[in-house]
This record gives sequence, C-alpha cells and structure tokens, in this order.
Amino acid sequence: MKQKLLSIFSFLLFLALLIPFAYSSSRLLLFEGLFALGFYSPLVLAVIGFAAAWFGVRTVYRMLLTSGHVFLFVLYAFLLFVAKFGFQEP
Repeated sequence: MKQKLLSIFSFLLFLALLIPFAYSSSRLLLFEGLFALGFYSPLVLAVIGFAAAWFGVRTVYRMLLTSGHVFLFVLYAFLLFVAKFGFQEP
C-alpha cells in the first residue's frame, strides 16, 4: 500500500512539473511559467519525485517515472542555467 502511494505521489509531482510548459505555451514565454513555481523549486520537486518513484511499485511505471524525473531535472537545470547566466558571447 505504501509503495502504491509513493508511485501516485511521484506521478502527481511529474504532472506538477509539466504545468509550466502547458502554462507558458499560450504566451510563448517558457521562463515566465518556470518562475511561476519558484526559481529552484522545479529541481527540488524533480528530486523528491525521483526518490518517491524509486521506492514505489516495481513495475514498468517505476522505470518510466524515474527516467521522466531525471529528464525533467536535466531540462530544468539547463533552463535555470540559461535563465541565470544566459549565453555569453566570447
């Protein structure tokens, strides 16, 4: 029962991490949707979701949720790097 709850919690966090992409697609401003959640909170939510998926039900959903959270973590880390430092010209 505890593993099912962790898997459901991980899936809900995965959906919560996709909200900025759906929110900003109407205005074509990705960073505005990213900052709506907070600056570093997407990274924290991705790590929490990964941990919850890792201890969740051991099925194909576990593999999909963990790889999905890793992908979103890398994507958000790249977007935060670009938002903070930008592309510096040499």
